[in-house]
Amino acid sequence: MKTYFLFILTSITVFFIPVSAFARCVVCYTNGLSGASITVIVILFSAIFLFFANKLFRKILDKYNIY
Repeated sequence: MKTYFLFILTSITVFFIPVSAFARCVVCYTNGLSGASITVIVILFSAIFLFFANKLFRKILDKYNIY
């Protein structure tokens, strides 16, 4: 229980309190990439991640016969 609480506290701290490196905008942070190209990259990686997450989740559901 203590480890779970520490994990949640760390996650909240990392995600909601901006650090100077995290506070910069993505277009300013990357040299040579426009906002549109960054958007396309994020959409493609999200689609690939969701595809594999869906396959893994489907295997887990089939293994335990949860529908």
